[in-house]
Amino acid sequence: MSLSIGDTHFTVPTFDFYFKFKIPEPNKDRLITKRDYLGRIVESEMLSFLSYNWRMAGYDNVAKKYSDSMSNVGDFYHRTQIDPNVYKIIGDPKDKIIYDLGCGNGYIARNLAKKGAKVFASDVSSELVKLAKEKSKGLEIDYSVRDALDFNGFADGQFDIVLMNMVIHYIKDVDALFRGISRIVRKDGLFVLSTGHPFRPGRPYSVWEVGKIDNKEVLFVKVTGYLKKETRNIVCWCDDKTKLVMYNQPLNLLVNTMAKYGLHTIQVEEPKSDGFAHDFSKKLQKSHHIPTFIIIGARKSADVKIHP
Repeated sequence: MSLSIGDTHFTVPTFDFYFKFKIPEPNKDRLITKRDYLGRIVESEMLSFLSYNWRMAGYDNVAKKYSDSMSNVGDFYHRTQIDPNVYKIIGDPKDKIIYDLGCGNGYIARNLAKKGAKVFASDVSSELVKLAKEKSKGLEIDYSVRDALDFNGFADGQFDIVLMNMVIHYIKDVDALFRGISRIVRKDGLFVLSTGHPFRPGRPYSVWEVGKIDNKEVLFVKVTGYLKKETRNIVCWCDDKTKLVMYNQPLNLLVNTMAKYGLHTIQVEEPKSDGFAHDFSKKLQKSHHIPTFIIIGARKSADVKIHP
């Protein structure tokens, strides 16, 4: 299918879900043809799809630097605070079929494959997927370059586990995301996600501040905008210049939308922050007991049926 948006022309796949809409009946105020209606649906969906890919294409520019920082075990924060809890929720991956959605350089996929899992892994960055493939020779990992909301080609209940490690904050439409994940996870299967803790967003939405409790100095976090569902422009930590977009998602939005599609929370981990607030003394750094990340495990209920 060819699509024109302004002066730009695209050749894009025609996905079945574009055409599974009920066409409204014409009324005296406005007549609409099926062709016109479906055309506008496709254009709207493709604008959203292309917008996501243009935003995330920034990772192509920093793919090598990002991959090097993650290596085969993750960076400091993944190694010490995020990944141990992800692996704890996953449990023994041997003989499991796992989808690593937003795999980056594939180090999680490789570690799971080495432990006996059959792994599918995808990322929107073609450069990261290229690097992941180079690092994964000899391992049973099926890599693909795809949008996070693209579940085409996956069967209902195909996976024992779906994993999103520090990815979900880049996804605006979490309703479509969780709907798709619920469809491809088997009954009683697991969905595991990690993200920045919504109580500790990045600057300027949170700042460290010294205060006193019982006349003793402690470190506080001053936070604003927690409940605001909004788009936030950031700069990638890889090079301090590549522009990315993140979405602020309150915890209730994530948990309740997951439950809507039968993904019921069974485990929540909030590791204590380490390696932050460098402008303050070691004593103050240890005083705050505030998490920077949150890891959530959900199990798909057996009575949910999601169709593509």
